[in-house]
Amino acid sequence: MIDRVACGAGWADVGGGFNLNVRIDAEPPVVLRVHRPWPSRGRVLGLRRLRERLQGTGVRVARPIPAGSGDIVRVADRWAEIEEFIDHVEPPAGEESYVRLFEELGRLHTALKAVWEPGPPEPLDDHRTFGQLRYSIGFTRRRFGPRSEPVVRRMRHLAGELSKLREEVELPCAPIHGDYKLGNVGEVSDGSWATFDLDFARVRERLYDVAASLNHVSQSGRPPGTLGPVESLEPRRLLDAYESTAPEPLTPDEHRWLPGALTFIPLHWAATSGLVGDSIREAESAMTAAEAWWSRRAELSS
Repeated sequence: MIDRVACGAGWADVGGGFNLNVRIDAEPPVVLRVHRPWPSRGRVLGLRRLRERLQGTGVRVARPIPAGSGDIVRVADRWAEIEEFIDHVEPPAGEESYVRLFEELGRLHTALKAVWEPGPPEPLDDHRTFGQLRYSIGFTRRRFGPRSEPVVRRMRHLAGELSKLREEVELPCAPIHGDYKLGNVGEVSDGSWATFDLDFARVRERLYDVAASLNHVSQSGRPPGTLGPVESLEPRRLLDAYESTAPEPLTPDEHRWLPGALTFIPLHWAATSGLVGDSIREAESAMTAAEAWWSRRAELSS
């Protein structure tokens, strides 16, 4: 497939955790994206249409480019597409970049709200409900056996606490990015930022995006795959940055659920460690991060 698209031009793998992303040094350069196996044809096409509609907003995303006689092509059991290559650098980790990240997240939510309809089909989402969370905890317990019982008890207790709080709040849903972090944005030569990897874009509680980004910030500077204490993180300035550009400020119920949303993400990592990991230590590390967020619930919800 690379040979067909490159036609003799040079190429380079430009990274990606699940997709193959190859820069083709044509004129102008383009990116060949070969998707992970599970997105459907409708999902890939829907995200292309979404990126086309975003071209008319102030949010910069890669413009889809036709691939031969169609928009996408089949490569073995995967879908592939071609898109614009946006030359960029990843912003450095630091307070200034984090504040800018949350301002850009608010702008992205504003743009997505304006152009979402018709939205693409929903992606695979394995941690939307507490039922899914409880199933994952049970699977991890069976996978790791009796030695996992102490950390499983911690998971079940915390899941119960979050479930009770979630029943007491009403959260607005909106189109979200799904994985907004410094690794999925880039600064271009004119100082503007581009947004990448809309693969998890969907309609969900908008606070999920905010909480996921805060979790990414809390892990910045740590070795890959590790979770550390989050006591030193001060989210208030980042939330203010988000609200300065978002379609609407966070509601009182969203503020009340914020510690639950922050806790839910590493709790999900702990619960699914039996599915994706080989060590109880991964579950214990994620639980430490989840419990650290939950211990700050009075501060975070105020």
